[in-house]
Amino acid sequence: MTEFEYYDYRAINSRNALWRFVAGPRSIGKTYGAKVDAVKRAIHSGEQTLWIRRSDTELGPAKTRFFDTIAREYPGFEFRVDGNQGLVTLDSGKERTVCWFAPLSLADHYKGTEFPNVTRMVYDECYAKPGTNVRYLPDEVAAMQEFWITVNRGRVDRNGRAITKVTMLGNPYTLDNPWFLEYGFDESREWQKSRGGDVILHLVDAKRYTRRVTETVYGKVLGTSATDYAEGEYFLPDGGYVVDERPADSRPFATLVTLRGTFGLWTAADSRRMYVTVGPLASPDAPVVTFENMAVRPGVPLADGQHFIRKESRRHYKRGSMFLVTPAAMLARQALAR
Repeated sequence: MTEFEYYDYRAINSRNALWRFVAGPRSIGKTYGAKVDAVKRAIHSGEQTLWIRRSDTELGPAKTRFFDTIAREYPGFEFRVDGNQGLVTLDSGKERTVCWFAPLSLADHYKGTEFPNVTRMVYDECYAKPGTNVRYLPDEVAAMQEFWITVNRGRVDRNGRAITKVTMLGNPYTLDNPWFLEYGFDESREWQKSRGGDVILHLVDAKRYTRRVTETVYGKVLGTSATDYAEGEYFLPDGGYVVDERPADSRPFATLVTLRGTFGLWTAADSRRMYVTVGPLASPDAPVVTFENMAVRPGVPLADGQHFIRKESRRHYKRGSMFLVTPAAMLARQALAR
């Protein structure tokens, strides 16, 4: 029997980021590895983990059988879930808390609650799959950031940084998810960092797991699309399509200033499509705007959600009628998808 090879957290933990995103396809052991880490910390040092799912509906099944796959690794230890607490009884008879369970949707209910022994927060299945009944929460990123502040409560290590580290797990089905948009992540590199290295993404190279995920475990039942996904073709088609050039009869619409560069927005002659080029428009009649508060400066006002330019570009992006001229225009996505 082939030994189960789950995701190894040593590489991402060695980077000492405050927030660590482990993004990759199904069945590579992201969740299992995080559970193993939580159990080891609890047994060896008494550290606890706060295990988070988006809603109570998602959390219920996840916590009910939370320890099923872990128990076999620890013969003589007894694991159980009691309410919102995951516990282990050591072979010495001493009981310790491994983790607490909480839905992000109810994070406000925990304000004022003390978690003095929690040193890890794990948000499992942090990406919502399009076409399902799972939806991102309103202001989900802010909700998770505030929950982190609530749990950590100003505790710092000897370097003056937050004691509580955050691990985000899931399958990033589209680039236009709130987490990638917030931290400027894309599909370009396996390892990416944001906020000066305090936030790290590992976009897992799944090729090393391919044989186990497909043929070894599932035989040849999975089709081509599932195999491609297992091999690292993570992202479904979404808002922007890349083309080589814009039509000559397209009209200047606006210059968009973003934190990742300046871009020109053009509308097709029939107004049914929009094109994004790199660099400002030369037209003196084209307004200059930004969609990001941090990019506002003299001569570059903020176009809020009710602004015509913002609404029109968002409409094209959502309906798939926006075209990015050359791959360089991909850098505009973070602002356009807001």
